[in-house]
Parts: sequence; C-alpha cells; structure tokens
Amino acid sequence: EILEPIMGKGLIPADPKTWKVRRRAIVPGFHKRWLNRMVTLFADCADRLVDDLERKSSSSGMGVTVCDMEERFCSVTLDIIGKAVFNFDFGSTTTESPIV
Repeated sequence: EILEPIMGKGLIPADPKTWKVRRRAIVPGFHKRWLNRMVTLFADCADRLVDDLERKSSSSGMGVTVCDMEERFCSVTLDIIGKAVFNFDFGSTTTESPIV
C-alpha cells in the first residue's frame, strides 16, 4: 500500500496472483545468457566511445580537448538501445548523428 502511489501495480507491490504472472513474463530477461549478451553489448559500445574520445583528444594537438559529454553519453545510449532493441547500429558514437 505504501509503494502504490510511487510504483503503481508493478512487480514489487503486486498481489501474489498478479506477481506470479508478471514474474513469469520478465524471467527471460534475467537469464544468464541474455545478461551476458547485454553486458557484452554495453562494453562494446563503451569501448567504441572511449576509442572515439581518445582519437579526438590525440588529434587536437593542443593537449586540451573540450568535449560535450552529455552529447557523447546520449550517442552511446542511442547505440546501445538501437542494438539491444532494434538490432540496428546507429553508429552515432563514431559518426555525426542527426538524431542526437
């Protein structure tokens, strides 16, 4: 009852019957193989971001590079969601993206 205003009828505050149905629906998302795939995807996208940041910082030649990290994080997030949900690589981490 306490959590209902915050969480609605989600998994945690659900009654036992609803909880059982919802738990069955989300269990595949926590399978070890699926989690390993997602962690690998996150790591691959993060590696591409780091490589891009290193390339930009070394090419500046001045020793100091200003970078909009909010835009960079939005780009890597778009790439992760694109691959995880749509199996599409936006490539926004390494190329100019009209979306971000």
